[in-house]
Amino acid sequence: KSKNHTNHNQSEKARRNGIKRAQKRRYDSLKCRDAKLRGDQKWATADR
Repeated sequence: KSKNHTNHNQSEKARRNGIKRAQKRRYDSLKCRDAKLRGDQKWATADR
């Protein structure tokens, strides 16, 4: 067996389906933020 992989026709397929931008996130992730800031924000944005 000689052919293990081909990229033929992939760009045409992508264009046919529309090359789309990544969807924007509504809220930033708080994962790597300062812990004190995260705690403050938790109370500041809590549902009232």
